[in-house]
Formats: sequence, structure tokens, C-alpha cells
Amino acid sequence: MARFLELVVALVLVAIVGVVVGFSLPKHRSFSHSVETNRPINVAFDMLNGFQRFNDWNTMSLIDPNVKFTLSGPASGVGARLEFESKNPRIGKGSWEITESIPGERIVFRVEDGAMGHNKTMRFTFERAGRQQRNVRITQRYRVEYGNNLIGRYAGMYVAANVGKRIQSGLRLLSNALAGIPRVDYTLYDHPLRVVEVPAMNALKVDVTAPLRDDGVAISMTNQLKWMDRVMEESGFVKDGPLRIVTIDRSSEAYTFTMLLPVREKGAEEGASRAATVAELPVLKAKVTGEGNQVELVQVPPMLAANTKWVGPAPGLQRVRDTLRAWAMVRGYALEPGQGFDDYKVAIPDMLSMEAEFESYLPLKQDR
Repeated sequence: MARFLELVVALVLVAIVGVVVGFSLPKHRSFSHSVETNRPINVAFDMLNGFQRFNDWNTMSLIDPNVKFTLSGPASGVGARLEFESKNPRIGKGSWEITESIPGERIVFRVEDGAMGHNKTMRFTFERAGRQQRNVRITQRYRVEYGNNLIGRYAGMYVAANVGKRIQSGLRLLSNALAGIPRVDYTLYDHPLRVVEVPAMNALKVDVTAPLRDDGVAISMTNQLKWMDRVMEESGFVKDGPLRIVTIDRSSEAYTFTMLLPVREKGAEEGASRAATVAELPVLKAKVTGEGNQVELVQVPPMLAANTKWVGPAPGLQRVRDTLRAWAMVRGYALEPGQGFDDYKVAIPDMLSMEAEFESYLPLKQDR
């Protein structure tokens, strides 16, 4: 009996000590970690201001590749919400929702999951850093409250070992993902950036490699347009849209590209060279004559593309396509291989003018 009483007393003492120690532990816990990037602050902010690239800054899918995500609300900003569900107990079931979003300053997520605690938040803040303030420091901070839940207060002792490690790994993912995005602040671009459906078209095509020196590009394009004009005349075609230049490669000495000129039969309604699908395009037959004439008639399939307008000299189009690439990548669009294409709304002799106008496109994969 005495031993039993001793055991009871010992257990009571242990319980008392546990309660006293538990109440001495913090009612809340937090953990923060930072990384720096040399990408523009607006690009870093947009990367986190939605869930299109969630897997590029969160480790859930690394822990369980079969985790299921469901998006709701707006694509970005306050109200954007991601629900997750996994059979892996390390992830479980829950949600993230943006509750505060101040461009270039901070984003706050409300986090709900099976871990101990309540009022969980994940906060990202952005501040200038580095030499001449050219870098951006991104700080991720997790905070959870336990109140009078003594078990929760003890669980809080392991926040750094559990959530903390995930935050550190996630920020490494984010840093690597940002490094793959062109260093362009697309928020400063003058014209709207958008995603459009580019229709299929009938077009005359020719591949060109031109030297960059001595107006080689303009001369090559002018010469090939003469061949295209000859094919149109002999085939009974007329031009049915702006000349399209598809960039293949550009070195320090040469520019390789494809010229596409939309065409329709004489007398056909304007725009007849374009359709929603290749099957809906009119069937044309081209007559190609002349030694050295490399023009051919092709049917270009429809596509999804990021698009914007450019006003200025043609060499600036490369920077414009980088702008489109950064904008599309941040929003989670997968890019088709290649450097994109441009519709010239200006005559070749005027393509270096400050008033020259172009429509620039970057093809996107449609299984987003």
C-alpha cells in the first residue's frame, strides 16, 4: 500500500511540475527565415501572391507527390485559396488562404492544418537589400498560437525542427525558381500583357539566316518578300495579314528566323486565311517558280500565346519577349520551346523607326 501511495504522489508531483513548466512555456511560437534574390521586387511578390506556382515555393508535393490541390477564389491577392489533402500524415488535410496582400511589401496567408495550435499564419515580407539596394530580401515567418493548451505549448518546442525546416527548404525552392525567370520588371511595361488564342492560318513560308552587319537582316527580308510577291501573283493570292517573323536563333553575327506571310485567294473575304483549326482552313495551291525560290505554302496550327504590343525599333523585340516570358512564368504558364514570334505592322524599311509597331507573342503549352 505504501508503495502505491508513493507512486501516486510521484505521479501527482510529475503532473504538477508538468503543468507548471507548461504554463511557463510561450502561448505562441514563431519561426522566420530569409533569402535574397536579384530579381525585381514585383516579380518576387507576384510569384507568391497566388498559388499557380505553389510547388515552386512549398515542399508539400516533395513530401507527397500525390497530394491533391483545389484552387478557389481569385487567381491572386486577397481571397485566393488553396485546399490540400494527402494520405501522408505529415501533410494531412487543410488550406492556405491569402488574407492580406500589399504589393511589394507583404503577403499574409491563413493556414489551417492538423498540427497543434490555432490562428496560424504564414507571412512573406519583401525589402530592398544588397549593394545599392538592387536585391530583394524575402522573409517568411510562421506564427501559431496555443493559448492555454499545455500539450500545444509543449508541441511548440518543435516548431523550428518541423515547420522551420520546411520553410527553409521552400525558400531554397523559391530562390531557384526565381533564378530561372528573366530579370525583367514587367510591371513597368507600357502595354497590356495578356494571353490570347492565335488562330490557324494559311501562309507562305521561307527560312532565312541573315548577317547582322550592313543591314543584312533588312536586305534578306526584302529579297524574300520579292519571292513571296512572285508566288502570290502566280498563284492568285493576296496578302491577308501582317508579316510574321519567328525567331529561331540569334548570335553576335547572324539572325536565323522564319518568315510567314498570311495569304488568301483573290476575291476571298478578308481574314479567310485564318480559322480556329487547321481543318477549317481553305485548301490552297501555290505555284512556286524561279531558281532559288525557297518559298512554300504551309498551314500554321492554332496556339495559345502570351501577347503584347511593342512600339519602337525591331531589335527591342527580344527584350519584349523576355518581358512576356517573365510575366507568363510567374503565373505558372508552361512555355513551348522557341523564342517566340512577332507580327510586323510596319514596312521592312521602317522597322528601325521609333514609331514602328509590332505584336509580340510567346507560345504557351495548353495543358496548364
